[in-house]
Amino acid sequence: MSFSIQDIIDNPALRTRLLTGAQGALSALRWAHVCELADPSEWLGEGDLLMTTGMGIPRDAEQQRAYVIRLSEARVAGLMIGENMQAPDDIRALQDQASLLGFPVLTTHYSVPFSAVTKAILDARQQTEDQRRRAVVRLYESARIGLGHLGLSGLVSRLAADVSAELYLFDVRSLAPWEKGLAALPEQWCKVLGARARLTYDLSRCHDGEHEALVMALPALPECAILATGGQLLDYGILHHIASVLAIELERVQGEHERMLRLGSELLDDVLNQRLSEPAALARLLQLACPPATACLVLAKLDQAAPDHWQHELSRQNLKVLARQAGDELVILIADHAASAALQSMLGCGVGISAPLGAGLRAPEALREARLALAHTTPARPIVDYANALDEAFWLPSDLAQARRMYGRVIGSLIDYDVQNGSQLIHTLRVFLEQNRSWQKSSQILNVHKQTLVYRIRRVEEITGRSLDDTEGVVALWIALRAMDIAADGQASDC
Repeated sequence: MSFSIQDIIDNPALRTRLLTGAQGALSALRWAHVCELADPSEWLGEGDLLMTTGMGIPRDAEQQRAYVIRLSEARVAGLMIGENMQAPDDIRALQDQASLLGFPVLTTHYSVPFSAVTKAILDARQQTEDQRRRAVVRLYESARIGLGHLGLSGLVSRLAADVSAELYLFDVRSLAPWEKGLAALPEQWCKVLGARARLTYDLSRCHDGEHEALVMALPALPECAILATGGQLLDYGILHHIASVLAIELERVQGEHERMLRLGSELLDDVLNQRLSEPAALARLLQLACPPATACLVLAKLDQAAPDHWQHELSRQNLKVLARQAGDELVILIADHAASAALQSMLGCGVGISAPLGAGLRAPEALREARLALAHTTPARPIVDYANALDEAFWLPSDLAQARRMYGRVIGSLIDYDVQNGSQLIHTLRVFLEQNRSWQKSSQILNVHKQTLVYRIRRVEEITGRSLDDTEGVVALWIALRAMDIAADGQASDC
């Protein structure tokens, strides 16, 4: 417990009584200092107790009021006057002003030396320091036990118990819990932090009107901060220790997450390219907790503005999946279909889901199923299963066999021409249609002269037998490109 003015009053050996200002009697004392100057507020600060023989107290009533006001504004904890010493005989104005401000004024018996008061505060501070040292020892004992065993939520709870305080780990951008399972910031602290003009979490103190909290960003992870409130032992030093322990745990979790992502990406690459035998694929999938009987492939197109956002979110949401990114395409193997809703919410975009994998060697087919399902997603229907793909995009193929036939009939000859001649007519066609047949924009994206683009488009029309000057030809070629994406056979890719 912190030492307060009330503790001095309650100590019979100090023979001190309260004249006025009982409201501030429970304020914590940082130190006690003797000062006989006319303006002690220049030398004392928050939490200090001013001890005086009364020599510096003015005799004029208005000056006595100003004397107390200056002390209160400097956040001095209280004023202790030695009894029967050199204070003015009439200090009623001082007492009245102190009563208005809730500023404690004490008087101490003549026989009690000021050093006894100082020693009492020093002894209490020593006891508090001993408690703080024991708290630090408990923190690092919790770190030793908790790292890798308790999980982040369990470690935060244990650290909070070690210092008898409330701890909240949160994302400074959204004020949401940093990880699923952590306690959310209470509403009053969300309002206090949300009202800040500039959010800075290097190290700060905030108030909700009744309570005080310390806020600090974790080392090397500025987007993650901790808010600590309550507890007599809590201060910046203790908070630094807590932040260091949590930063170590987060770095460990991040390292483990990156290792699992790497292993998952390698395994997905192996099964999609069929580098493994069925027994080997089954063994590795089971080892990474993705049994083929229930596992599904999920496909999403990533936002180009934040292509790596999903890695951070997977870690925060504690979703156990195998993932592989290729360009803007993210392939994820989930152990159970039930995880798909949380995954889509995390990614914030449409996702297509294959039928259950069933066997490791069926991964390429499952990927094509997920592509077809993704093609049928809409803003109102962001999750589509291959088995339940309906006709929101009725112009697209309804199954993989139909997708292969569709693109083969319309642009199959164009694909063959690119393969045989090393040309880029498929890519040129895609860019031209995506840019609504704008010659200027397409030329800039392809980085070619307009006449070169005109030549390529004419070759496309010659080879496919379809004109890009009429609606029928445009529609047929565009749907064929979408069908090629859905089927996504090895030979059906942009050259």
